[in-house]
Amino acid sequence: GSQWLGMGKELYEREPVARAVLDRCEVVFREERGNSLLDVMFGRSDAGDLDDADWMQPALYALECALTALWESVGVRPHVVVGHSLGEIAAA
Repeated sequence: GSQWLGMGKELYEREPVARAVLDRCEVVFREERGNSLLDVMFGRSDAGDLDDADWMQPALYALECALTALWESVGVRPHVVVGHSLGEIAAA
């Protein structure tokens, strides 16, 4: 997979737009699952395994949405988007 422990951590720490999206995803994830997605993504917890699809897919989706919001905030607005697998949902 394309996930790794710590993915998005620097983005979260440095970019308020991306942080806001990741924080919104965190709220939804906590409500649904009762655990912190960000803690698992950033390697701050052993509550979950990022190589497990139950964690990997929400983590990748959240990061893809955060990157999209960041790019949009600096004026990058594509005319066409494409995604593969779960990325299709984020692209939509």
